[in-house]
Amino acid sequence: MRRVLALAAAAVTIAVTAACGGSGSAAKPAVADPWSAGRSTPVADDVYPRYGDPATDVEHYGLDLKWDPTTTVLTGTATLAVRAARPTDRFVLDLAADMSADTVSVNGAPVADVHDGDHLTVPVGKPLPADATATVVIGYHGVPRLVPAPMTRSDIAGLGAQVTAGGGVWAQQEPYGAFTWYPCNDQPSDKALYDVSITAPDGWAGVSGGSFVGRTESGGSAGSGGSGGSGASGGFGVYRWHQPNPVATYLVAFAVDRFAEDTATGPHGIPLTYWYLPADADAVHRLTARIPDMITFLEQRFGPYPFPTGGVLFRPEQVGMETQTMITLSAHSPAADLLHEFAHQWFGDAVTPRTWSGLWLNEGFAAYAQYLWQAAYPAGGNPPTTIDAVLRDRAVSQDQELRSVDGPPGHYKPGAFASSNVYDCPALMLNGLRHALGDAAFYRLLSDWVHQNQGTNQDRNTFEAFVDAHTGRDFTPYINAWLDSPTTPTIQPPS
Repeated sequence: MRRVLALAAAAVTIAVTAACGGSGSAAKPAVADPWSAGRSTPVADDVYPRYGDPATDVEHYGLDLKWDPTTTVLTGTATLAVRAARPTDRFVLDLAADMSADTVSVNGAPVADVHDGDHLTVPVGKPLPADATATVVIGYHGVPRLVPAPMTRSDIAGLGAQVTAGGGVWAQQEPYGAFTWYPCNDQPSDKALYDVSITAPDGWAGVSGGSFVGRTESGGSAGSGGSGGSGASGGFGVYRWHQPNPVATYLVAFAVDRFAEDTATGPHGIPLTYWYLPADADAVHRLTARIPDMITFLEQRFGPYPFPTGGVLFRPEQVGMETQTMITLSAHSPAADLLHEFAHQWFGDAVTPRTWSGLWLNEGFAAYAQYLWQAAYPAGGNPPTTIDAVLRDRAVSQDQELRSVDGPPGHYKPGAFASSNVYDCPALMLNGLRHALGDAAFYRLLSDWVHQNQGTNQDRNTFEAFVDAHTGRDFTPYINAWLDSPTTPTIQPPS
């Protein structure tokens, strides 16, 4: 997510045959699990425990969505391959009260679900041992609505999918809010694979993340939607997206609008796609011209770009979000914001925090990458400077006030999510680590952190253990001081 500029206080749908086997967490399923690459170890979130269920591990989402810009009704069929992360007789999903769950089945049999507020409880019908899998299919519809954001920053009015004045829709859902447009286990520790198909009228495009499989055009109506509206007349297209790498729910891109599309090729052949409203074309092209250099800049420091595709979904609204492989960004953002979101593909997307107390693992690292870029490419045509000079100007003097206002970065106030304390304070910690190790060893450490843990969820303990093992020094007291101290730390890293 883009950093705060001031203090906060001022698919193709795929049906899966159930394989209920295994007697414990260490037992192998009786039938091979086709979605094992999407297997996670969900935990109750330590900052926002209302969302997510630690017994539910969604390994794959097949989302078949239809958007009606006339009625602004989203109609969907969600086919979920779910693993019991622990013994259970039910799966608990997050689905907004504004979305009606019309049909729910488990392994092809209808079940009597309970949709209470923003939670959908799906009974399995019998006890499942840990590691047993089942297919849950949910047909639903509704008009998406934002939910309140647990933050004080002024650039985010709410979370989830929002409908535009022109009948479009797009989503921003960190730390939660994916449940406003599809049923999910809406917590960072449950990453999954995705296949998404989006049906929209001719002249409209449906965008998600991963590889764009293609558009199929068909005649007829775009659909009446679940509310019985007339829908859009004429032809419609089905846009299909395949996400081969595990994704956390907050990182799934979604938008339907009158987008134009550009295709490009990044360093060493990375396929890139850009989606934007034609009115924003000039601003978009100024930004996209710099993307190959940005990827190269990041690869030189943090290793190879971690995904097979990349892209940007440009919006006219004020937004900066690191949605995996398809960044969601204002078309009028500065270049440094775009660099920040690309840095998140390494820090936050490839390696994702286990719980939201680890937000600093995302934002501190992306902020540091952004400051490196701003040192190398200062705005206004100024000559290049050093990362130390940039941090002196933008972070050092603020550190104490950030801690006083919103808490230390490892224990930020839950109502001040993504304030500047989780950006700048950890960036200063990383800079001290760089000074202690030297540039070559520092960047090798961060590259190894990403590429040895890609596709996983990590936390403070695993990061500290990794740093100590990688360097042969005890950096844990230094890191803990920067994450926990209510005052600016004076501790020096081990030499």
